[in-house]
Amino acid sequence: MKKLTAIMCTALALLAAPAFAEKAPIDPGADKAVRSLLDSMNYRKLIKDSFAQMRGSMPQMILGNATAIINANPRLTPAQKKTAIAAAEKKVPEVAARVQRVLEDPALAEEMIEEVVPLYASRFTVAEIEQIAAFHRSPVGAKMLSVMPQIMNESMQIGQRVINPRMGKIMQEAVPAAK
Repeated sequence: MKKLTAIMCTALALLAAPAFAEKAPIDPGADKAVRSLLDSMNYRKLIKDSFAQMRGSMPQMILGNATAIINANPRLTPAQKKTAIAAAEKKVPEVAARVQRVLEDPALAEEMIEEVVPLYASRFTVAEIEQIAAFHRSPVGAKMLSVMPQIMNESMQIGQRVINPRMGKIMQEAVPAAK
């Protein structure tokens, strides 16, 4: 029994090791190049502007998600769903404000940068990163960066509009009582 327990503990430790492993160190040249790239992209401003664009559609997104969850619940009667959706509508401003406070946290952009640097460094060479940065410093690259928050916001709205009906159909098929 002790042997089996030891084997199981060892197996679990080996399986869990990647989850607890430290990030591999990044080449200092790649780190510097990626940070320069993010600066050329005005990454902090891009994040801030993206979040600002989300602000306008956030209440609609929150209510849309809540409504989909409520409508997919087969245990609720139509009257209960109507009541739950009305209650959700009342909570939307509070939830949106809480989400907004999270998005306005200055530390959020810095945390994202720390996570993004290894992402770029693992996929591009220093020379490629420098070429991408040069593009972002060009007029067309600057234009792309200036409209990207709006494009991302509108793309998310399109995604919801296109995907939500399909998800509703899947939920109805998965839960026969929801029909």
